Amino acid sequence: MTDGQENDNSLIEGANLPIAQTKELFVTMGKALRAFQLYDENNPVYQRFVQALSSAFVGLWPESESFTIAVEEERLTVEGIEVYRNPSRSESLSFLLYKDGLRTLTFMTGLEAEIEPLLKVLNTARHARSDGDDLLTLLWEADLTCLRYRYVDLLAEGVELPEPGAGSTQEVLEGALEDAAAEGQLSEKQEESPQSVSKDDFNPTLYALDPAEMERLKQEVKKEQERDTRGAVIDALFDRLEEPNPPRQNEILDIFRVLLPAFLSRGELTAATVTLTELRRLEGSGSHFEADQRNQVTTLLNQASSHETVQELVRALEDGALDPTPAELGAFLANLRSGALGALLKASENVESRELQPILREAVVNIAERNEMALVGLLANDDPQIVAAAARLVGQNKVGGAIDGLVELLYHGEAPVRLAAVQAALALRASTAAGPLQNVLLDSDPEVRVAAARALGELRYGPAAARLRQVIESKEIRNSDITERIAMFEAYGAIGSPDAFGLLDKLLNSKGFLGRREAPEIRACAALALGKLKTPQSRESLIRASKDDDPVVRSAVGRAIRGQQDAEGGPR
Repeated sequence: MTDGQENDNSLIEGANLPIAQTKELFVTMGKALRAFQLYDENNPVYQRFVQALSSAFVGLWPESESFTIAVEEERLTVEGIEVYRNPSRSESLSFLLYKDGLRTLTFMTGLEAEIEPLLKVLNTARHARSDGDDLLTLLWEADLTCLRYRYVDLLAEGVELPEPGAGSTQEVLEGALEDAAAEGQLSEKQEESPQSVSKDDFNPTLYALDPAEMERLKQEVKKEQERDTRGAVIDALFDRLEEPNPPRQNEILDIFRVLLPAFLSRGELTAATVTLTELRRLEGSGSHFEADQRNQVTTLLNQASSHETVQELVRALEDGALDPTPAELGAFLANLRSGALGALLKASENVESRELQPILREAVVNIAERNEMALVGLLANDDPQIVAAAARLVGQNKVGGAIDGLVELLYHGEAPVRLAAVQAALALRASTAAGPLQNVLLDSDPEVRVAAARALGELRYGPAAARLRQVIESKEIRNSDITERIAMFEAYGAIGSPDAFGLLDKLLNSKGFLGRREAPEIRACAALALGKLKTPQSRESLIRASKDDDPVVRSAVGRAIRGQQDAEGGPR
């Protein structure tokens, strides 16, 4: 079976290993090595990758107690079957092993318990700064009991050793000297051992630096080590991107298409922010690009703001995989476009972090202010949570163009959405939404009914008085929650229809057949509604009831009278 013919669902002949599972093992090892570089040992993300690699090894042991991989420069193979390949030397696991002389590795049962020492060895070798950090030395020092390896001497590799001659070196030398003496080629002076090397040849003062020069050299080295090489490269790319050369611009845009996701995955939000800021500037300038390049820039910016990208970013922030400062995160989010709005809205509702939530909400507000139509469009989203959040933001930002969408949401299947729509309609003080609000007084959810009643009362929508009167006189109101009763009565009083006083005074003060009165709760609600009327008649009605026998009624009457006095500027 050749490399091009193997079936990933089949076994590697001779090793009895599933091809797909073996390939996945080395993919997981590469990810775990990157996690070792990025995170502390106690970080949950790092621990998750280590556990995944350990599980990958455990999953292979039922098939084989050990297996051997052959190391080549760009790939790893098992029994001639390729299980790993990466042409990029800086990221390649195979090249890391190959460059230090390793040619085979044998993994044995129990290696899963030595995963972290193995990752430490590989990471140290990748960033080696001295000869003592080569992979062979590190493996010898680590003394991993479940790992065997074979290596070659890199200095001797590829060197052809000469075949041994007929005589010894001493014999050859003596023969050459005898021949030279016989021919008269050696003089007395040549037979002496000349001193061809002297200490003066190694005088260090000829090339040594004085203290001032040494200090300057140290400063220059430190400056070079601390220089923001990545920032300089990004600046250089944007300098070239501004030059009107479409083929080169296409090349640079392809580079940014790879860099942006890489920055985000590594948590390098500052670099991503700089990139997005410059791309937005160039897109808006209109003088640096032709139509094709401008479209590519727009696509890049939209991809960075896509729902999927923002979801991954928020998930990484919640998991702790990314830990930017609030300033770094806020600066990045400020560059996002309308495509990010839905995901950010939902995240701002669900995130548990007290530090993260205000940053997300600020970003949502900023994006919504720049993209009102995109916000209105979210009112038709399939996710009820996003719809409800969008409705609240519409009311907060006073987006007048959202009225039609809000009216439709009053009949939405989810109660939280209907509630948000009622609250937004009130915030917009939209008269066109007041009519449909009357129907919401009969909503199946009590919280929505209460919100609709309060909205109608605050809007002073006169046509709703008839519907509110029907509710007040119904049997259902007497079985409802006290909050709903108060909301319905106060809304009726606030609207102040001409016949409101007669009904409310009757409920509060009149005695029915055989001197029976309404229940104290209903009479108390009527007193509160009379307080909203703010007329001389309503005041007289309240005064008549101020000495009622029931404490609940007396308390409500006192509250209503105080409310009228406060509205009129104090007691008379």
